[in-house]
Amino acid sequence: MTSTEAPATGDSGLRERKKQQTRNAIHEAALDLVTDRGLAGVTVEEICAAAGVSPRTFFNYFPSKGNAALGLPATTIPEGAREAFATAEGSLVSDLCELVAQTVNLPADRSRMKTLVQARPEMVPTMLQWMADARLAVYEVAAARTDADSARTAVTLVMAAVIEAAHRFTVGSREELADRLRGVVAEMGRLASAR
Repeated sequence: MTSTEAPATGDSGLRERKKQQTRNAIHEAALDLVTDRGLAGVTVEEICAAAGVSPRTFFNYFPSKGNAALGLPATTIPEGAREAFATAEGSLVSDLCELVAQTVNLPADRSRMKTLVQARPEMVPTMLQWMADARLAVYEVAAARTDADSARTAVTLVMAAVIEAAHRFTVGSREELADRLRGVVAEMGRLASAR
């Protein structure tokens, strides 16, 4: 999937571009080093040296060197998104598609991520942990709106749609991603009820 961030303007635009450049530098350095030497053969300090940042800066962008190599930032759900979801009036699953599309940052260079995972299978646990962390963050928000079982089932469905959408589509905006997720969920429903 492509980056889903909208361009900003003015001083905030410059700050956002610098943040994106820093994030990209860390990701590129980690990706190159881990591809060459494996996850265990690289330290955070080496990634920082290659990217020209401090370890403190590194951890502002990524929770681990594996996440940096795969381009997977930590998933956090801002308070505004929590509130919007809690007060939304659509169906639980549709509103979860919107929440996920607005808050879960998917890697922009999916093909390089797949190549890295194929070349370095030790990266699979990092990818699975990122998915589990994202799922838990979304579940906590969903459980505040409905019962635990419904929240768990709905989140499982939407996160499965994320995986499927990532395989099928290149998405240019968060709104488009939300629509794609709803489409995949609808397809899953049709397939589940087909005879």
